[in-house]
Amino acid sequence: MEPSVLDTVGPVNAMMQAPVDGRSARWAQHREQRRAELLDVARRLIHAQGPDVTMEEIATASGTSKSIVYRYFTDKAQLQRALGRSILSTMHRRLVAELTALETGSGRRPEPAERIRAMIRAYVETAQRSPGVYRFVTRPSDGLNHFLESVSRLVTTFLPAEVPSPELWANGAVGFVERSVDRWMTQHETSTDDERPAPITSDALVDHLVTWLMKGMQA
Repeated sequence: MEPSVLDTVGPVNAMMQAPVDGRSARWAQHREQRRAELLDVARRLIHAQGPDVTMEEIATASGTSKSIVYRYFTDKAQLQRALGRSILSTMHRRLVAELTALETGSGRRPEPAERIRAMIRAYVETAQRSPGVYRFVTRPSDGLNHFLESVSRLVTTFLPAEVPSPELWANGAVGFVERSVDRWMTQHETSTDDERPAPITSDALVDHLVTWLMKGMQA
């Protein structure tokens, strides 16, 4: 049932009567901006140096002290979650843009396989674009759990309506893709250390994952 006009009177009146503290608003805005700046420095540093970057190194690169960094991120786990949310936001924008372009270009809704391919490609390209940041975000921790749960929720919103038990399917698919991508990246990192065949390309990886998941969906 749609809310009536009367339902909104109370909240609107309360908002009109509540005093606005300009200083608090400005401070909150400044804090959020400073946090975003620190997160950007951390991302660039981890991208360049790998997932073992310390909070002290982030502070140095930011031109501040470690205690200041800890005011915005209480520990590495919180930084991990923040970077995960940032990555997820980027993946969401890419998915919306790609599926919208596909629908506009073809004049129809994307097929299930096309949606799955777009989601997997966005995930693989995210990992490939910055292995250090990806490794940092997906290290075993509460931060990893939070990231994978968030990815699963994102996948659920983009699944075709005919997929049965979409939440269960999304969670299983994300776990499958995450472990496959993790292994594929490890193969790339160690491919020059022995005489094993070169790892498959990212396009081949996406093709395989789409095929395997679509078969599971049709079973």
